[in-house]
Amino acid sequence: MSADNLARTPHLTPGFTDSVTESQTVFRHLLEAMARPGTVQTVDIDIEGPDTLDRAATAIALALVDFETPLYLAPALATDAAETYLKFHCGTRITRDSMEAAFAILDKAPETLSGFNSGTDEYPETGATLLIQVDTVKAGGPLILSGPGIKDTTNIDLPEVPSAFWTARTAQQRYFPRGIDLVFVSGGSMVAIPRTTNVSLTAGKE
Repeated sequence: MSADNLARTPHLTPGFTDSVTESQTVFRHLLEAMARPGTVQTVDIDIEGPDTLDRAATAIALALVDFETPLYLAPALATDAAETYLKFHCGTRITRDSMEAAFAILDKAPETLSGFNSGTDEYPETGATLLIQVDTVKAGGPLILSGPGIKDTTNIDLPEVPSAFWTARTAQQRYFPRGIDLVFVSGGSMVAIPRTTNVSLTAGKE
């Protein structure tokens, strides 16, 4: 994008101040979140991203999304400002086809995961990563996580995510190693639930 075009883009805000250092910082947070599912990581970087995107979602996109990783935005998030920001700073292609996306940023947990790429048996790593924005991400609560990276079990609370979502995700896990990795974000906080993590509910979760 030329300087003239940039000047005519009123909604474009800055990305990382130090792209190398801050990208590495965000990557380490995400790697730790993936390695230790259920642990809350916080991105403590001052970013003025688009209004529709949480700070953690913006930071992850800046660190990981590029021209080789098509990005899907939920319609509620896909403002001109958000698309312009991500295209300019990440060089990504915004896709309207969720099945084509390597990354997706969503405003809520989807009703089904069948609309996203779960990879193949030969190339499971091509499964999508969903960044799901919610109001609350915190430790403790009715969701019980177990699996690699977790000693025994750990609990988290994602009160906006309905039990039907977890039921659908459990059904998808039968096709492992195919699968979809989840990162729930709220403000600067993130918690990851990779495809290897099992999730069950305590009584009372609707």
